[in-house]
Amino acid sequence: MKKSLILIFTILFNTFCFSQNKTGLIIYDIKYPNENKNANTVETRMYFNDTISASIAFSTKFYKNTKEGIEQDGEGLRVNFKYGDEKGEIIHRNFKKENITLRFPKTTAFDEFTVEDTWLKIDWKIQEDTTKIGNFNCKKAIGEFRDRTFIVWFTEEIPMPYGPWKLYGLPGLILQAEDKEKMFSVKFKSIEYPTSQVFEVNKPIEKEAKTLKDYVFAMDNYQDFLLEKLRAKMPREMASSLTKMPSKKDTNRTYKVEKIFEWEK
Repeated sequence: MKKSLILIFTILFNTFCFSQNKTGLIIYDIKYPNENKNANTVETRMYFNDTISASIAFSTKFYKNTKEGIEQDGEGLRVNFKYGDEKGEIIHRNFKKENITLRFPKTTAFDEFTVEDTWLKIDWKIQEDTTKIGNFNCKKAIGEFRDRTFIVWFTEEIPMPYGPWKLYGLPGLILQAEDKEKMFSVKFKSIEYPTSQVFEVNKPIEKEAKTLKDYVFAMDNYQDFLLEKLRAKMPREMASSLTKMPSKKDTNRTYKVEKIFEWEK
């Protein structure tokens, strides 16, 4: 009986529940590419320990303050849709197993789903430039990921290979980043390391799991999926009047962080 209790305790102790040892919480403001010049900046919290990092993005602006549905707007129709839920958008990385799992919230077009992404190592070139961000001395590095060039600042004072979004693999925590075209940017807000808080960040699981290729197709054709879902919710007469909008497909993915995927090269 005593041995059984010890075994149970050992298993529980080694779960993804983050302990005080080498555990931290960093908060970023992340701005994603968008055709709208007033693109929303999303606060993202990244929890990490010596094995796992989990970024959780949650926009209350989109989730709680947006009314979903279709409204009459003069002689036309205005479509309001939500993005987000209480769990938020999650990027969960297990560095020991080298896997990355994405979790996307429910939208008007899709229910919540997960994606197993490809673990890609970035070939960083560390520069001689240095700067100070907050209380940390930082070094500059440049690397390419899915056809975007990223300039990042990392600190070896926290020698962990983590970073915001899908940026990682340097000999220190990434505090700030932007792409060469200045469409994507990450600003450091605050950090608690080590932290006295205890976090439980498990690998996200949802009823639906898309492949990476299916996810990319869905995002490339999001407008079409959205229109189809809206028509299904509308009265027949109104649905027939909702015609397909002129195609504005971003074929070059100018307004997406990831421009070219592995199978497209």
